[in-house]
Amino acid sequence: MSRFQLTDDNYYSREADIHYMSCSQYQAFQKCEAAEIAKLRGIWEPELQSDALFQGQYFHAYFESPEAFETFCNENFDKIYKTKTTKSRGTEVIGKYAPFEKLDEMIQEVLNDPLMSQIISWPGENEKPMIGEVGGIAWRMKMDKYCPSGRRIIDYKTSANLRELFYNPITKTRQTFVEEFGYLMRAAVYGEIERQNVGADNFPTFIILGVSKQTPPDKEVFLLNDEARWNLELENIKTRIPHIQRLKNGEENPRRCGECEYCRRTKKLHRFKMYTDLMTEFRNDPDNVEYDDYGGTSVFDTL
Repeated sequence: MSRFQLTDDNYYSREADIHYMSCSQYQAFQKCEAAEIAKLRGIWEPELQSDALFQGQYFHAYFESPEAFETFCNENFDKIYKTKTTKSRGTEVIGKYAPFEKLDEMIQEVLNDPLMSQIISWPGENEKPMIGEVGGIAWRMKMDKYCPSGRRIIDYKTSANLRELFYNPITKTRQTFVEEFGYLMRAAVYGEIERQNVGADNFPTFIILGVSKQTPPDKEVFLLNDEARWNLELENIKTRIPHIQRLKNGEENPRRCGECEYCRRTKKLHRFKMYTDLMTEFRNDPDNVEYDDYGGTSVFDTL
């Protein structure tokens, strides 16, 4: 286990990312190794935050605590509130921007639903952190809500459409938002770390409270417990972790995806390409794959 001491103040820091793996970091490595290594080295930060991510933070902050929600709204006042300035009245709030009015409607759907309101009333701790080991390295996680009695993990999720199906180019089938955004992987990791912390042989219960952004919002309570699938997800992680750790250690160079914000911003052209190189089946051609070279230095050397 890492000797780096996590606190509320440093939980989301670059140092914490270097010393601890997280589900978000793991998923980021799957998208673009080069971008994640650049972030860990402190030489790049995304300039754009997705609207979906920011709106999700608003939604989560409400259920964390009244204080957390007030702080979030105050810190992001200009993004959330519409204002009007007149000579007679000065500047006053005249409402919220449309996405946040929709989020408030979604929050009310949760509060007004008998089953959802019962679940959020269960005794427990919001934003509960835990650390553990998966694949021989240290991981950290924060549960939206953890109920020790009954060992229940509650995760709040917003989605454009809970029933939308996404095409998976690997399996060539359509899959739900749960699989599309890696929530089964997250459930497996959270379940394994919780199991380690309480010294249990079995996994906890993992529950998603899902609300859509439709008018009116759709809502469901999903149970993600699937021991066979969780074990498969954990085995996949254990297979990939050694490569990720070698990237952190500087033993291998990170691969550029060629498509993300980081790759576009740092892109340098070295040769002509055929138009066919844009096709999916040719993107993994050795001539089309590029890497960032850090000369064997480790991300730990940047601390």
